[in-house]
Amino acid sequence: MIKKLRKYLSENSLDYLLVNTTDEFLVEYNELTNCSRYYVTGFSGSTGDALISGENLWQFADGRYHEQADKETDPKTTTVVKLQLGESFLEKMVEIIKPDSTLGVVSKKISLNFYKILKKKCLSKGIKIKVLDHDPVELFHGLKTAESSEPAKKIDIKIAGVSADEKFLKIAKKLRKKQVYLETNLENIAYLTNLRQYKTPFSSVFKAKLAIYKDRAVIFTDEKIEIPGEHFETKPMSEFKAFLPEKFEALYVPSTINLADFRLIKRNAAPLRKNRIALMKSIKNDAEIAHFKKNFERTDRVVNKISEMIATQENLDEKELSDAVEKGYLELGARQLSFKTILAAGTNSSIIHYSHPSRDVRVTDGDFVLLDCGGHFEGGYSTDITRTFIKGMPDELQKRVYTTVLKMFLNAYHHKVTSRTTGATLDRIARKIAKKSGLLEEGFNFNHGLGHGVGINVHEMPPTISSGAWGRKFLKENMVFTIEPGLYKSGFGGVRLENTVYLTKKDGDFVIQSLSKMKFEPKCIDESLLNAQEKIWLKNWQEQNNSPKK
Repeated sequence: MIKKLRKYLSENSLDYLLVNTTDEFLVEYNELTNCSRYYVTGFSGSTGDALISGENLWQFADGRYHEQADKETDPKTTTVVKLQLGESFLEKMVEIIKPDSTLGVVSKKISLNFYKILKKKCLSKGIKIKVLDHDPVELFHGLKTAESSEPAKKIDIKIAGVSADEKFLKIAKKLRKKQVYLETNLENIAYLTNLRQYKTPFSSVFKAKLAIYKDRAVIFTDEKIEIPGEHFETKPMSEFKAFLPEKFEALYVPSTINLADFRLIKRNAAPLRKNRIALMKSIKNDAEIAHFKKNFERTDRVVNKISEMIATQENLDEKELSDAVEKGYLELGARQLSFKTILAAGTNSSIIHYSHPSRDVRVTDGDFVLLDCGGHFEGGYSTDITRTFIKGMPDELQKRVYTTVLKMFLNAYHHKVTSRTTGATLDRIARKIAKKSGLLEEGFNFNHGLGHGVGINVHEMPPTISSGAWGRKFLKENMVFTIEPGLYKSGFGGVRLENTVYLTKKDGDFVIQSLSKMKFEPKCIDESLLNAQEKIWLKNWQEQNNSPKK
């Protein structure tokens, strides 16, 4: 593949080519069989594009994937560019590209926002951009998506809380007669239509594009779907190119529309400052919150079972435990996992998104076992939880690391939230504790954000619980998100503790409430490292009614 791409570069007057992870819908969890980057570098992470030139190949990886990228790529052919927290992939890529060269980008696999920023930065270095209407990797390999006859079906109104017609009307009433709202984000479409499909691994959405007019909504799709409501109609995807009536103004979101789709509408296009559907989706209604609670009761039962296996059984291996996780979810009614289970034993627990549990890695006394898992149940909403267990008894360093991560969690979780609290606020609280512990100076890292929104996708925006631009948005009542501090060190292992929570109000004040009730590992906690308030918080947590039902 690398040789073919370099020949393509030469024949098309290109010096570099951006090789994307995603598909035309800009999804996070793209199937590996449909992932161009995977066929070029062998890296299987959910994010991280590649860049190829006539002489070099670079794989970009954020802090979650540093070790994984090292393991999965060939150092003879590929340089792993390890992005540090806060570093921009785009800026790093432009630094690598030589001035006065030409970069090829695939129009259907980058967002309009990305293209605009890239164009500006390239211009400052004299780099030319050549927009490609096709993906060269597709030409040489032929990418494939999952095949299934399963239609996209409506979820129960008792889960959704609001009908698709009601959601449509909320959007449509803000439109003028000659306006159309174009939505191409699959999670937003699934939310608005109340339709779910389990064709693609780790996804409950269906592939479609949506045009919302004042009086109707048109779903362009080649999938079999139930009609969501009286205001909806369907058309094949082939008709999408002609969806915009003459003299209509097309409203779009620059961060979610791909460049190819934007070019179809740019003559009559008007950008939206805010994604109206994403904002609606981020504020869960009472029915959705109730459904989340039910799902996390089942999730806790799965995790508790794994905890018992680790404590009572000998000679377990990573793959055996990972398989038990999936089996547990399916037995309790999950349609599928909401992301690939992370089950990492021993030193593998330092790999933040460890994705290859092995039969050859046994769980032995003194090993941390990090489990990060979730499922899609009947409503298609994701669950997400992480616990770190220990086989046998921990040593003093293990207890210190675990307790520090616990302190990071407790302090962020119990922060007094106001209407001005942002995700970055919570992120800073956890990082201050990590820094104060001295563990960062001893080689441990916390190379990911403190958390993320959770919804139809396990990573939903808004909110974002991090120091980045999205993390500066205010948290709002009934937002669902994770708090997941972690500390990791290559050769030692790592600890991450994650709860999915929601923001609610009690007696007029904001308060964070956990959806998961799983206890923390008592034998890993050094209470001498906790202050008086943290001890009270921990006692209250451990004594709550959090023993999952058998």
